Amino acid sequence: MKEENDENKDFSAHVMLQQKLGCIIQDGITEGQRFALSSDLWRCASASPHCDVLITLRPQQNKQILKELVLWLHDIIKKSEPHFDIKIRHHNLTNSYGLYITANYTSLLKGAELCHLKKPIKPSYGGGMRDFTIDEAKCFQGLEIRSNFLSGMERSMIVRQMLQMIKAPSPGGFLFRPISTESPHQILVPDGGTLLVSLMSQKVIENMLPLHQPEILADLQKRWVFALFDEQPLEDIKEYFGTEIAMYFAWLGHLTTALWTPAIIGVLMFFVGGFSFLHQDKENTLFGDICFVIFALINCIWSTAYLEMWKRQQAELAFKWGTYELQTDQFLEDPRPAYKGECLKPNPVSGRLEPFYPPWKHMLIRYGVTFPLTLLCVSFLFFIMFCLLQLQDMADAVFKHSYYFKWIIYLPMIVYALIIVSGDFFYRRLAIILNDLENYRTDDEYENYLIQKIVMFQCVSAFGSLFYIAFYLNDMRRLQETLATLLITRQLTQNIIEIAVPFIIEKFKVARLTYQMTRSMSDHSLQRHVDAARKRKDTFQSTPSSELDETYSSSQDNNAEGVCENVESGSGELRLRKPNGSSLLSVTSSPKRLSSNSEAFELTEAELQALMTSYNRPLDDYLEMFIQFGYVLLFSPAFPLAASCALLNNLLEIRVDAFKLCNAVQRPFGRRVKTIGAWQKAMEMMGVAGVIVNCALIGQSGLIQRMWPDMPTSIQIIFIVALEHFVLAVKAWIDTAIPDIPFWIRIETAKVEHWRREAYKRESRLITGNDDSGRASPNMNESNSSNNFQSTSQRQNVPPPRSITDHSRFRRVRENRSCTPAGRNAHFY
Repeated sequence: MKEENDENKDFSAHVMLQQKLGCIIQDGITEGQRFALSSDLWRCASASPHCDVLITLRPQQNKQILKELVLWLHDIIKKSEPHFDIKIRHHNLTNSYGLYITANYTSLLKGAELCHLKKPIKPSYGGGMRDFTIDEAKCFQGLEIRSNFLSGMERSMIVRQMLQMIKAPSPGGFLFRPISTESPHQILVPDGGTLLVSLMSQKVIENMLPLHQPEILADLQKRWVFALFDEQPLEDIKEYFGTEIAMYFAWLGHLTTALWTPAIIGVLMFFVGGFSFLHQDKENTLFGDICFVIFALINCIWSTAYLEMWKRQQAELAFKWGTYELQTDQFLEDPRPAYKGECLKPNPVSGRLEPFYPPWKHMLIRYGVTFPLTLLCVSFLFFIMFCLLQLQDMADAVFKHSYYFKWIIYLPMIVYALIIVSGDFFYRRLAIILNDLENYRTDDEYENYLIQKIVMFQCVSAFGSLFYIAFYLNDMRRLQETLATLLITRQLTQNIIEIAVPFIIEKFKVARLTYQMTRSMSDHSLQRHVDAARKRKDTFQSTPSSELDETYSSSQDNNAEGVCENVESGSGELRLRKPNGSSLLSVTSSPKRLSSNSEAFELTEAELQALMTSYNRPLDDYLEMFIQFGYVLLFSPAFPLAASCALLNNLLEIRVDAFKLCNAVQRPFGRRVKTIGAWQKAMEMMGVAGVIVNCALIGQSGLIQRMWPDMPTSIQIIFIVALEHFVLAVKAWIDTAIPDIPFWIRIETAKVEHWRREAYKRESRLITGNDDSGRASPNMNESNSSNNFQSTSQRQNVPPPRSITDHSRFRRVRENRSCTPAGRNAHFY
């Protein structure tokens, strides 16, 4: 009887366990179905509202403070830039708010003058490219076509520049204190500091980004990302992402084309010359050594020719894109928004007041803090690498023939790889902290010194083990194996990390947030919202693009006065306008109007883009190609197939980077550059290092010892040094023989300079009054053209050009370059 009871209990427990497992599995299936169904909300996200710049706020636990904060920021921006159209929209995924900022055409044209944008001149006025100015607006081609004169990239760049010029009101201090609660939450901005930069550093603003333009992006992806064997559309890349991104892809394409030469020669050398380093017989060894030396010298000459030809193509692209004459003098550039000064002093060139930081403090931090810490980190990494490689050699000698403990041989290299990854992570953050501490005035200075710090660390981590094997162990066979392993492994892992990891993380993050947002909904309500999202997407895809463009152009230039509050049902959107002469909406009453609709679960592409990883500059992309260039140049004679591996990787890298920019990261703001910056100097230094290392490898190859066995070691060293100097002299000769700037560009720039001198002479005669007879007719012609343009500008909402008489042309440049929005408006209106 007792046994039967035990059996019944066991059977009941078994049944209960089965039921629980069944319930768990059923719940898992149900939740999985809800997860997949909720994911359709972001897969069928609605089109983003048209805007030039999107600012998203970081979510706050106190919703009332968040509402007051977004309206406070709206008021601050409106006071400084009253012609901005700002929409406040609730973001359901993050439970925060976004400010959708759009500038009207007139404000954009004024901003284009402030940003020194170069635009094409009408052929009747001489053609070419010139800095856009309001006074000579009628001279620029396509000004009347508002949708084409300024690209989306240029619009966002102008609006961002105008936003970053908003300064904190004097004397600074606490600018925001919530009045609806007694929370200590408050914002502190220093006197004269840039408002938006301070808010971003205090984690008040989470993102500031331009939104993608779906139709243009889809066409660009079709002709760029998915066209594997077609030429890159550099013009379209420049128009959409800016000259900095376009210059990077032009450089990457030029490097890929140049790699065909060493790749073909390397394949021939590898299969014909051997390069197995097994030293089978004297004849094959001598032939292999000769091929080794020839290939090393070819690589040195190839790198020099490649760099010089790139300088010419770089100059052509800069001239074509209107950045060739871009000013690079630090005193002619505005300080970067994060630049901190101890006081305000006039600029020695322009005379404008700007933050001032003592140069002696800058130099003290750089040479007293930054350089010692950088040298210490690099030395520590090299020491750890040396110890682990020594430990690996010891483990290899002890456990090489062991059956159970052979795995110990790989432990030092695993530890070394982990140290490299973690060391790069921490050192990069240390480099950014040190760079911020050095407080550079311009963006170019900041980036150049950051590149120096990062490149030093990366060179030790990437090439340190190869130098150890080549010149300490003197093992060419192991050098060949290690170089092939590092090059191929690094290329594969970086491509996966570069595109797959951020893409998967972003999709998983959006899916998780969407699932959390819809957990409180019933299955029927969720299905209803998903069906509505699918219907909206189908409706949007069937809407002609002309209707969307018409809506955009009519809404962005609406200058109607008065207060216009338009709350769209289900969208959580509020439009605020400032009436003429009246105060803005009070913070105490406005948050009530910002209450989001709990039943609205419409997601937009703007919300999804705001959750993506930001992409500020192509620093990591340049760094990846720079390390690859070092592998090809420094030690490729030991592994001639390095150039072939790099060529195949670059053919894929172009499309991987393009896909990343179009789909996996936020759209970056456009930036105007004339060169690839500090990377050009870094590549040139790598070319010099390649000559030294390749000549040292020739000495290590044993060719001289086998050809002249009785030659003393000292004479061999002198021979190698003489060979190195000879190759460096050939590099210098090639550098001089190939001009950096094509002849036709020098002619065109000379024409522009001639035009400037002639214009200055005419202006000087007008000012001195020596040519009274010649003053009337130009003014009369100018007046007639101004009247004709006025009627056109009224129809097209284009500001008419002001008359240019006497000293006005010379006063305009200094007046309109005011750093404060109030100063700009005082002169423009």
